[in-house]
Amino acid sequence: MCAKVATNTAAVFTEAMRAYESGKPAEARRLARRLVEAAPHFGGAHYLLGLLALDQNQGKRAAGHLATAIAITPGQPTLHLAMGRALEISGETVEASLHFRTVLGLYPHHAEAHARLAHLLRQQGRDDEAITHCREAVNADPGHAEAWNTLGALLQEQGDPREASQCLRRALQLRPAWPAALNNYGLALKQCGNLPEAATILEGAVDIRPDHAGSRTNLASVYRAMGELEHARRHAEVAVKLARRDADAWIELGLVRQAQGHDEGAAAAFEHATAVAPDQIKPWFCLAEACRSLGQVERAAQAYRHCLTLDPDDSHGAGLGLALTGVVDTPQRAPEAYVRQLFDDYADRFDSSLVGALDYRGPTLLAEALNRTLDRKQDLVVLDAGCGTGLAAPTLRPLAATLDGMDLSPAMVAKARQRQIYDALYEAELENYLNRHPDRYDLIVAADVMVYLGSLSGPLAAARTALRDGGTLAFTLERTEDSESYMLGAKHRYAHARNYVVQQAEHAGFVVTLLEDAVTRKDGGEDVPGLLVVLRKQSRKND
Repeated sequence: MCAKVATNTAAVFTEAMRAYESGKPAEARRLARRLVEAAPHFGGAHYLLGLLALDQNQGKRAAGHLATAIAITPGQPTLHLAMGRALEISGETVEASLHFRTVLGLYPHHAEAHARLAHLLRQQGRDDEAITHCREAVNADPGHAEAWNTLGALLQEQGDPREASQCLRRALQLRPAWPAALNNYGLALKQCGNLPEAATILEGAVDIRPDHAGSRTNLASVYRAMGELEHARRHAEVAVKLARRDADAWIELGLVRQAQGHDEGAAAAFEHATAVAPDQIKPWFCLAEACRSLGQVERAAQAYRHCLTLDPDDSHGAGLGLALTGVVDTPQRAPEAYVRQLFDDYADRFDSSLVGALDYRGPTLLAEALNRTLDRKQDLVVLDAGCGTGLAAPTLRPLAATLDGMDLSPAMVAKARQRQIYDALYEAELENYLNRHPDRYDLIVAADVMVYLGSLSGPLAAARTALRDGGTLAFTLERTEDSESYMLGAKHRYAHARNYVVQQAEHAGFVVTLLEDAVTRKDGGEDVPGLLVVLRKQSRKND
């Protein structure tokens, strides 16, 4: 290209870009096409045509122009960034990711490339990688609102609502009145247990975008949690009208109807959700629970069985529900996946819900029982089995030279670690952990743990293995007078008979030191009948 042509090309391109940046796309397009005709090997013209196509959401057309630009001038990060966006719009997410990674190979701290790549990784379910790239984006550019929003949404989904809230507040400082960030912030506040503020934030999101079904659904769920069921019903009904194919909206409407005592209407809403999302577990489980409430045994059993087909590990407890219909025998314990998921989901509001709403006092009652029954009250090796967030730790620490905690839920173990009271914490299943630590402990305490176990044979034998001679096992149970052994309650918790506890304890080689009626919690404002149990391991010479 001669100098005169090059100078003219540069001048026309400058004019074209000025038109584009001034909001004159037609003029910019005219000049870019003129450049392509006059200088077909000038990459800038193809790049500008790609940007214009992107602005019209024409991903495939943009990708064609940008591919030409990249072929002419390879190794330009701006071109690869635009190509990534074009491919993303076209739904070619894997190819888009490659272009964003190319940008990062050239400029490792490119905030926009990190942010776009994080967004795609989140869509692919690669959340940990997405979080890493979000953090890189906000480190490179603290003013990148989209990266803060994506990071907040990811942290909220991973069960860290407090940091999520901080990220989303930052996103909203940068872009006030942003519906997507308001929606995510409301969800994080709900997960933190701050329901009134969550409702206020989500109302703001709905005011800005009244036709957004997701925000309506989330607002309905907050109002339902607050007990404001008419508000919840109104928003849930609007949500399903706005998005008839949104399973979450139908599920929320069903849950609201259920809370209002309209079981048949709830079942109808859940039926809609199963039709919309037949491969999702939650709609089928909700339908099963509603049908069981209505006494529709066969329909409930069919839905529970479908849940088990979709989720053989049974993270929703469908097997327990199936047993409650009476069509199968009561299982000996709750599924491990169900208990883990239950408490992972519950971790952030566990303390406030258990101590506040349910008036939970298991650790206090166990501490009083141990004070009455322990011969030695210090320098013990102690295990807080099923430690949860560590509510029992302050009462056990004075007894312990070493205080270990273990729980099936990773989220609970993480919360317990924040207390900085335990000497060691383990993520493990109860029986497996106890059998792997023979003769280690002087005292094992299990508050509100055995309620997820029907048969006590296995856990008591495992506890005896882990205890030293003369060691103590203390735990709480829910009590039943309607069974000679144990029964499964409607809330998927087991209750045990007094005589059965004595029989199992003696069979496992324990002496019953204390067995008392107790109330460790409430449900619906009513006391839940329970048992307070302290057992002592017989020494081997007495076996």
